[in-house]
Order: sequence, then C-alpha cells, then structure tokens
Amino acid sequence: MVLGEALLIGLAAAAAGCVLAPLCTVPLRSWMLDHDVAPSWFTIPFNPLPLLISFVIGVVAALAGSAATLVRVLLIRPIEVLRESAVERRGMTAVRWLLGIGMLIGAVVAGIVISRTEPYLAASARKYEAVPVLYVGAVTLLAPILLRPVTWLLTGPLLVRENILTSRRRTAATVAPIVVAVGLVGALPTMQKSGDAAVLARQRQEVHAADVVVPSGSGIDARTLERLTAVPGIRVTPVTSMNVRIGTAQGEQIDSLTTNAVPAAALGATITPPVLSGSLASPPDNFLVIDEHAAQSDGLSAGDHVVALLPTGEKVRTVIAAVVARGLNGDDTYVSASLTGAVMPSQVYLDSTAGTGRPLDERQTAAVKQALAGSGAHVLTYGAYPEARRAHAAEQTNNAAVVILGIALAYAPIAVANTLIMAMAGRRREFAQLGLAGTVRSQIVKVVAAEAAVAVVVGTVLVAVATGLAAVTQHVSRSRLVAGAPTVFPWAQVLGTVALCALVTVVTASGATGRATRRRAIEAAGIRE
Repeated sequence: MVLGEALLIGLAAAAAGCVLAPLCTVPLRSWMLDHDVAPSWFTIPFNPLPLLISFVIGVVAALAGSAATLVRVLLIRPIEVLRESAVERRGMTAVRWLLGIGMLIGAVVAGIVISRTEPYLAASARKYEAVPVLYVGAVTLLAPILLRPVTWLLTGPLLVRENILTSRRRTAATVAPIVVAVGLVGALPTMQKSGDAAVLARQRQEVHAADVVVPSGSGIDARTLERLTAVPGIRVTPVTSMNVRIGTAQGEQIDSLTTNAVPAAALGATITPPVLSGSLASPPDNFLVIDEHAAQSDGLSAGDHVVALLPTGEKVRTVIAAVVARGLNGDDTYVSASLTGAVMPSQVYLDSTAGTGRPLDERQTAAVKQALAGSGAHVLTYGAYPEARRAHAAEQTNNAAVVILGIALAYAPIAVANTLIMAMAGRRREFAQLGLAGTVRSQIVKVVAAEAAVAVVVGTVLVAVATGLAAVTQHVSRSRLVAGAPTVFPWAQVLGTVALCALVTVVTASGATGRATRRRAIEAAGIRE
C-alpha cells in the first residue's frame, strides 16, 4: 500500500516536472542572454531524453525513499510501536554513517591528492568542485550527530534546546536542505572567486608594468602603437593574444595553443613567468615559450624545433626557448612578436625606461593620453587593471552561479516548508499537552519559531565548517601555485541565502503551528495518528 502511494505520487510529481521544464527554458534563456551568460546565438532545443531520464529518476527516488522507511519500520516489533516516546532512539542509521564518513574521507583524500599531483586544478571551480561538494554532502549527512554539540554551544537551558536535542531527525530534516543551499552558495563561489584571485595574483607576479593600454575594440592599430612608441622615456610592450597550431616539419600537427605574441626584449624583464627549463635571457628571434602542460602532453622540451601555423595562415619555424610553470587559466605560452606580422595587439604594457615597473611621470602620462586621443583605447595603471578583470570575472561568476545554483536555492525553501508542515501536523498532541499545562497558543508559536530560527543558525554553522574545510584544502593547493593569493568569501550571497532560508523557515513553522493549534487543547489531546 505504501509503495503504491509512493508510485502514484512519484508519477504525478515527475510528470509535472517534465511539463514545467520546457516552459521554464524560455525565461531562462532570456535571462542568460540579458546577463551575458550565453552568446546571442544560444538556444535550448527540446530534447525528450533528459526529460525521460529525470522522470525515471524521480519515480525511482520516490520508491527508494518509501522502501527505506518501510525497512526501518518493519524492524520494529509491534509492541514497541504501541509505546509512545518523545525521544528518538537513534539520530543516525548505518547507511547514513557510511555515506557521511565516506564523503568526508573522499573530500580529504581528493584535496590531498590534488595538492600533491595536480594543484593547478584548485584555480578552477569547475575542475575542483568535487571537493567542496563532498564536504557539504558529508556535513549534511552527519548533521544529526553534529546537532548536539552545536546546539549546546548556541542555546542555553531552554525548552527550545531540549526539543531540538530530543528530535534530532526532525531537526536534521529541516537543517539538511539549508546546509545544501547555503553550503553550495558558499562553497562553490568561494572556490571560484579564490581561484580567480590566484590567477590574478600569478599575473601580477609575472607581469611588471606600470600601466596597460586597453583597446575599446578588437585591438590597437599600428598608428596608435607608433605614437606610443614615439613618447620619450617609456618602454612599450605590445601583447597580441592569438591561437597557433604547432607541428613537425613533416606537417604532423602536435597541438593547438592559446598564446601571447611579445617582443623578445620583454621576456625576463616586463614578462617573467616561472622558468622550469631553458632560459628567457636573450631568446632567439623565432622563440616559442610553452608551459609545463604543453611540454608534458606533447613530449616537447627546451631546444626543440617546431613549426607554428599563425592565424594569418603563415607557417613559421620556431625554437622552444623555455618551458615555464603551468598556466592557471589555460595555456601560459609566448611566441615572438617578430613572427606575427601586422596582427593588431590586444593590449600594450607601459613602463619607464628608468626601470621595469617604475611608474610614468606626469609628463609621460600626459603624452600617452595624447597619443591615445581618438583611438578609443584608454590607459589604466597595472594595479587597477587586474582589479578590473577581477570585478568582471566576479560578475560572470555571480551570473553563472544564479543558473547553476538557482535550482538548489529554489529546492531548499520548498524542502524546508514541506518538512516543517508535516512535522507540525505530527506534533498536534504535543502542542495540546503544552496547552493543558497552561501554555497559551502564542507562546507555543513563539517556541516553535525559536526552534526554527535555531535550526537555521545551526545549519549556517555547519555550512561554515564545510566551507572552511573546503577553503583550507583549496588554499593548500593554491599556495603551491602562487604566493599571497587571498581566499575570497561571497559574504553577500551567503548572507542573502541564509536570510531567505530563515524567512521561509520561521514563517512556515509559525504558520503551520498556528494551524495545528486551532483546536482546543482538550480536543486535540485525544488525537491519534
């Protein structure tokens, strides 16, 4: 009977989801286009396969949840069921222990392995997301045993604390979706923002320039570059971002690289990536500098000769002058600007000839602005340039997080509301007994609201633990890549999510309790399940 009910409800819910999903893609696509999360040509075609898979998973999940409950119920002797107790005997099941500890061990092991073998993964949330997700999952599953110490620390000798501690499963069911929502909103953006900070810190350490000229369009034209070069007392370093293909002299393609074309004189002075082999001093006119990843994957080393196919279609012979540390945001490679011809630079680094990285004086700054007049390009101090890129990256991260985490954030209030509504309906006799003992209805509502508020606080503390562990694990890996990169926490997003969960939790708990206590206490005291 129970499985039949679960099947009917699962079928209805899965069908409703399959109907709503295609309808929701229309506003989702519009939002993504408006916020530059997707290009203008992006479409979401209708595909029945994901709907079918989701339908099956939804029905199976409903049946599995009911079956798990039935197994626990069938293990209890009928005589024990007849005895009433307000205290739960166990807060954890064997499966929950196994999965919780397993996910915690998996997060620790994954963090250690990545730190020792592939620390560069910590600079990308997409590649590192398994670690924070495992920590959040572990804390969610272990919530019943973590509730007791956290609740003792956060509450005094109140009725609220005793209700939470004697009903850990009920509280854990409320806390779990809060931990999932706040944990994902806290942990994943923390990983992404901290990874972006590591990339920018590495860039600051590799590039020693006073100012940077940024174009308004696709590049800086030759006339503007000539005017900049004519300004006395400054060193001009044009940088051209491009894609090149490298191969053998026999025409066999080896790899495709995202590279920067720079003058030979800039290497080792304005641009100083960490060198692993070879040298950046006095490179040949046809130099190519590759990073560790390209060297390992393509079997190349310093001194090897390769043929590079430029975006113009020209093939040029190059020699690998050095192998540098692996890039944190894609390839970290350089090619001689003397080979690229008339391709427009994507940016220009400026510094004083009196010393690399020394700021320009007022006369030089005015001359640079005059040289850029009418070109559409503008000049920024190199200190402000990474900050501008950080802000742009943060905006992209926030917009992407809305799409990626929006479903989890929407799920949490629904799950919390459902849990509380069912829990309050099952506590009618408890509320009636409080009423018979002299507690008025408003006091009962306040106690339950306080319980809900404490549950949110407990969930937030558990999230802080999970996010802290993930941040420490990532910091260990990032410290092997670059020194001084800060850990960035998305305080605004986390606090907003906590406020939303608190609002839904307290309002739902108060409303459900008010409805459950509408009857007179003497009438409700005789209610049986």
